Amino acid sequence: MEKEELRSLCRTCIARKATTIPEHICKQLLSIYNIEVPEGKFVSTAAEASAAAAQLGFPVALKAVSPFLLHKTERQAVRLNIGDERTLSEACGAMEKGFLNRGEEFDGYLVEKMIPAGAEFIVGLQNDPSFGPVIMLGTGGTMIHLLDDVTFRMLPVTREDVEGMIEEIRGKVLMRGFRGSPPLNEAAFVQTLLAVSRLGMDAAGLYESVDFNPVAVTEKQSVAVDAKIILTQEPAGECLSAPTANTSHLDKFFEPRTVALIGASTTPDKIGYVVADSLINHQFDGKIYPITRGRKKIFGLESYESLAEIPEVVDLAVVVVGLALVPEILDQCHGLGIQAALIISGGGKELGGEQAELEKDIQYRARKYGIRLIGPNCIGCFNAGNRFDAFFQTHERMVRPRKGHTAFITQSGTYGCSFLEAFEHIGITRMISYGNRVDVDEADMIAYLARDADTKVLAAYVEGLGDGRKFIETCREAISTYKKPIVVYKSGRTKRSAKAAQSHTGVYGGTYGIYRGAFKQAGILSVDSFEELLAVTKALAMQPHAAGPGISMISNGAGPMVNAIDLFGRYELEIAPLLNETVEKMKAQYPPFYISKNPVDVTGSATSADYLFAMECLLNDPNVDIIMNWFVFQDTPLDEGIVEAVAGMNRKSGKPILCGAAGGPYTRRLSQAIENVGVPVFESAHLWIAAAKALVEWGRLRASIY
Repeated sequence: MEKEELRSLCRTCIARKATTIPEHICKQLLSIYNIEVPEGKFVSTAAEASAAAAQLGFPVALKAVSPFLLHKTERQAVRLNIGDERTLSEACGAMEKGFLNRGEEFDGYLVEKMIPAGAEFIVGLQNDPSFGPVIMLGTGGTMIHLLDDVTFRMLPVTREDVEGMIEEIRGKVLMRGFRGSPPLNEAAFVQTLLAVSRLGMDAAGLYESVDFNPVAVTEKQSVAVDAKIILTQEPAGECLSAPTANTSHLDKFFEPRTVALIGASTTPDKIGYVVADSLINHQFDGKIYPITRGRKKIFGLESYESLAEIPEVVDLAVVVVGLALVPEILDQCHGLGIQAALIISGGGKELGGEQAELEKDIQYRARKYGIRLIGPNCIGCFNAGNRFDAFFQTHERMVRPRKGHTAFITQSGTYGCSFLEAFEHIGITRMISYGNRVDVDEADMIAYLARDADTKVLAAYVEGLGDGRKFIETCREAISTYKKPIVVYKSGRTKRSAKAAQSHTGVYGGTYGIYRGAFKQAGILSVDSFEELLAVTKALAMQPHAAGPGISMISNGAGPMVNAIDLFGRYELEIAPLLNETVEKMKAQYPPFYISKNPVDVTGSATSADYLFAMECLLNDPNVDIIMNWFVFQDTPLDEGIVEAVAGMNRKSGKPILCGAAGGPYTRRLSQAIENVGVPVFESAHLWIAAAKALVEWGRLRASIY
């Protein structure tokens, strides 16, 4: 009955145009959900407040009650630690006078018994535009805005999710015996968070945000001291089920037998010319049907003036004409049984106004006809296996990589170009630039690529999500079912403060924190830059996962190792404690000026044989989870036999090997040679360590999956 009672009350208050549910009623609801609240009583007059305080016992807290009261502190509508009847009476008079002077509705007072001092946290709920209902946890009370110490999860949450949230905030130390104080009741706090999550699910669609600030955790209890439910004035249904990813006809974007290019051109500086060149002249063996005015031959192929003239059914229409022509093209596609269209043309919602309406019309027709669309406003698609290539970048200007084991989806065509060229020698399976995503979205693409046998790693650059809940559920399924890592770089991380005046929780709405929390729930590996995206994806594509966080390092130059170790805390890595026998074995082999412990400094005198011996020792040490080599190739003693040394270790090692080197032409040549034998090389200590972190994190995720 708790859910029905909650939703009925919310709707009643919304019908009254109330901004909030009065706090005393909020707390009655919390009690139904077994969320502990201070002992208290709602009263209408100062005399009744005095009687309630006498019954509860001083000291007490006094709070004004109004359905339109958002911030009690700013309105002088709360007084704490009132110790006697006279002070209470004066506080009541001042509060009521303040409301009357402002002409605001005043319902009475909430008198509550003061609870023992404890650590204060904020627990909040909000409806995020991308993810729906989410829960926030942070170090609360008066410290919330000062510390900015918050974390999020998408509802519903599990106990594991809640425990993970507590671990992520710095304020957790306050519960665990900080500076000699006794440990607080963390188990009760976990139960509070789970109950708040249940309330958030039950009231979904009826609130804008909910604040429990503070929730006080003491040695004995977890108490919601303050409670505020800010109602939406546009109530929505309670259904939270995410749409299932739709992979129908996506194979036609990568395995088409027949392709119509609408807008093919014979003019070299036109996009229609470059796309035609990509499709016709670069190893793709499907049939290409150019459509252009005047029946001009396109690279020796006969052209057509309309889709209707093509002599067979077309699998994929590639569109490079003006977006205004696309609605009519979709009508033709429907009549001819064409089920997929790649719209490279821009000029849609990114321009706003009438163009946004045009894009809505395109979306409507596609859904009406069941035609799958990628784009508009994208650079195209690429399949490294069959060399299907619909990019409008010339081959002279942009490299197409060989076939590998990584798929990449991107909202940015610019980053798509960069990714392709960065993976020239590593290889990819497919790349999708999806632009404005009027139909096929990130979740559809993830679901499709996860099922591809050749794809081992999925990487994505996103600026925003069309349906965050659908994306998270799809990624969760892809990771758990197909055991493939998904790496995401999410940009556009700044705060929105549109609701800051209403809710402490709302201040943090729209921040990257919500994405980060949802990504963790799904098992997505999140990175903080495009450079990290490249490094992490490369490591996952080329090396096995790590069994643990134990790092071993070898270098003929100490600087990068020191730099890397500085990052260990941030990336949750550890210097592996070597077995005594490992250390003694290296001491017996190396000259005394080598440092034969972890990290291993073989100095500028090191040869490839020195590196090989250290790698063999570390490979056999059970405490070592990752072997990390940094090479100063500029040092003359380090011979080119290092390439075969690394290759040999990579062939027989079940542990990941990550290498680093920075420099000019000679360094780049040897680094490329090492990558050609299957071991990634990174140009900075930061990327070297980010790659190690990803292999450790993926190892943990795999362990939890299995």
